[in-house]
Amino acid sequence: MISAPSLLLRSNGNRLLLLSILALLLSSCALFRPADADERQKTRKEEEKKKDEQVAKKEEDELLDYVPGKKIYDPETGTLIVVDQTPVESMDTIRWRDIPYDSIPPIQSARLASEEEESRGNTPSLIRRGEFGTEFYSAYNVALILPFLSNNFDANSGAMPENSDWALHFYSGARMAFEKLEEEGVKLNVTVMDSKADQRQVGSLLNSRPELARAHLIIGPYRKDNVEMVANFAQARGKTFVSPHSAAAGIATNNPNYIQVSPTLESHCKAITRHVRKRFRPDQVILVSRDKPAETARFQYFQEENFLIEGKRQDSLKFREYLIREESADFQNINLVPFLPHGDTAVFILPSWSNETFIISFLARLKLARQADNYVEVYGMPQWMRYERIDYDLYEDLNVHVSSDSYIDPYTQDIQFFRRRFFDRYGVPPNDEAYLGHDVVLYCGRMLQKYGTKFQYAFEKDPQQMLHTRFEFERVVRQARTAGWEGASIERFENKFVNILKFEDYQFQSDY
Repeated sequence: MISAPSLLLRSNGNRLLLLSILALLLSSCALFRPADADERQKTRKEEEKKKDEQVAKKEEDELLDYVPGKKIYDPETGTLIVVDQTPVESMDTIRWRDIPYDSIPPIQSARLASEEEESRGNTPSLIRRGEFGTEFYSAYNVALILPFLSNNFDANSGAMPENSDWALHFYSGARMAFEKLEEEGVKLNVTVMDSKADQRQVGSLLNSRPELARAHLIIGPYRKDNVEMVANFAQARGKTFVSPHSAAAGIATNNPNYIQVSPTLESHCKAITRHVRKRFRPDQVILVSRDKPAETARFQYFQEENFLIEGKRQDSLKFREYLIREESADFQNINLVPFLPHGDTAVFILPSWSNETFIISFLARLKLARQADNYVEVYGMPQWMRYERIDYDLYEDLNVHVSSDSYIDPYTQDIQFFRRRFFDRYGVPPNDEAYLGHDVVLYCGRMLQKYGTKFQYAFEKDPQQMLHTRFEFERVVRQARTAGWEGASIERFENKFVNILKFEDYQFQSDY
């Protein structure tokens, strides 16, 4: 059986708060009511004010690390609205409060807590060792670190922390996967901890929680800075660590214990290039961006992958590049006529996402410049799916494609079955994070059982199609200066599969 005796933090006053959060998730649809419209508008204006200051840094970091708000049903208006309910970088609104000591059980010593846990769960016994230091046990210890934000829970009103939605759905999907693993005979001891989306809290957990010292597998957390802390901990302790959300490329250095589920920006760009080159010549492809170093630097990913496909490096094989200066608010200076040959196809790739006005202006001018004998296709980034002011006729008319780290097809039997089970159990439909939590736990649990604690070294021979995407993990290596590729060190393991979606019939669909 799967034992999860430590789902809540034992050593602080958040135990009852988190218990309340999870209980509410299982019993009430009211958790997902839309936020007040005025409050959302005020928040949106504040975010737009800070946007210009943050864009440069974010783009230089080359992250696809933003998780969008979700469209949910508003029973008052009868429409779908977007609610931002994901953990954010700034946690200024967190309110700390003390919990009376007599409201929680006494804290036990680490040794007593360990003995109690093992008596109620599955005691791991070493069976054998294998390659790359992998170890096979009779049962495995798994730790989840998620941002439930239990310290921001209002016990008086029963209001959920607005940004805990990601963690609640992730854990709910993961819990369903744990139960499936139990049915398959995989024995796990599961501990769930609240990161509170706070670096100090994560540091405290790493330094004080014996469950992390005993863990064979760690999953989470959410924020990049917290992921870096856990990655360093895993590297020093030899723990296998799975980051389910962060797409940053620079988190791990020479850390074969770090597993990254979300593909990096470079992987997205390379996947787009391969998809384009299946049908089009290099001279038909134009790379487009604003004349900003953070955006133009991304061109290299496409050019290098194109040379790799060709098997040689020549200027005649390069994609053309078009840089657009911001000479007006609506980019009146965009001129696409020279890139639209009569009777031929033009493919435009825009590795840009931070300025929605730029994307809208480009697409509008492309539609105006296109002639009857011009066929065009446009490739963009995942953030394009979340634009709020876009005219979707532009997506439809210009054959827009985007890359994505997930694609949930609502018409497949497996997805429909999962949705029904999730709704029957929790009373709400699953968000994307529920699929992510389910898939990460199910895949890693099976790999742990099959290949032991260092299962990442078996990734290449065991890819799997999951609910929200396909897992095709590869080792990311850095070439040694003297020994070449033979002496290359493993930076991380990364899921390299990227979904390419085409906007057709006014919805994004898989184009593989």
